[in-house]
Amino acid sequence: MRIRVIHDFKDIENNLKLRSVGETMTVSKERAEYLAHMKVAEIIDSKGGDPESPIEVQG
Repeated sequence: MRIRVIHDFKDIENNLKLRSVGETMTVSKERAEYLAHMKVAEIIDSKGGDPESPIEVQG
């Protein structure tokens, strides 16, 4: 699933890498749901792309 970070956080699963607002990532469904529940990210697409803004995704 693709998610967009809505609040800066340190990613425990990736050696505490800082994830910044606006960053997009592809993660598992369980992780996407967890991060969305913690209010640090929003799910933008369950298939791996954002069909509402394909121009933004391309560049």
